[in-house]
Amino acid sequence: MEKNEFEDLKNNPQFMLDLTQREEAAIKAKDVAGMYEVLDTAVMLDLPAERLNRIYTEILQSVFDKLADKLTKEEFFDISNRDDLFTLRGIYEHGIERYSENDFKGAKEIFLIIHHTAADETLSEAMMPHIAAAAAKMPFDDFIDELVDVENPNDSETYSFFLTNFKPSVEGFMKEKRGVLESALKELETLKK
Repeated sequence: MEKNEFEDLKNNPQFMLDLTQREEAAIKAKDVAGMYEVLDTAVMLDLPAERLNRIYTEILQSVFDKLADKLTKEEFFDISNRDDLFTLRGIYEHGIERYSENDFKGAKEIFLIIHHTAADETLSEAMMPHIAAAAAKMPFDDFIDELVDVENPNDSETYSFFLTNFKPSVEGFMKEKRGVLESALKELETLKK
């Protein structure tokens, strides 16, 4: 879409009313995928930051409620289920946010949770470099520059929200950080007991 088309939508009272109604319905239903659709539209329309933050806060509240529910029931997230996929997206984006703010411990813990709760090998294994980098306190920008294959992102609909493709250098990094990674994985094991 062209910029003027976004402006036209922004100035269309019926479209904006529909967007607000979709937002309210998604929040009421705790529909994470629906909230993300509204958030993504709101971002494209360049709506005020307060509104974006409000929607994102609702998303985070819902995804962590859903995570608590999964953990209580000892269930895994099935990414072929749209709600589970978007719930993992919310958890992951929060982990990336923590990581980019140098909250290495918080980021590591979130990536560990995804590693252990995603019933998907690709996603679960993609968390390993995240965990190792956060546990080693590698700055987020260095993680992206040195390990993530930004030239070849995984643009499948399922994995497009996650960093799952890495440069060949990730193998050496993982060997080098094996001790740190094993220690991080053991931390979660102790929490399970």
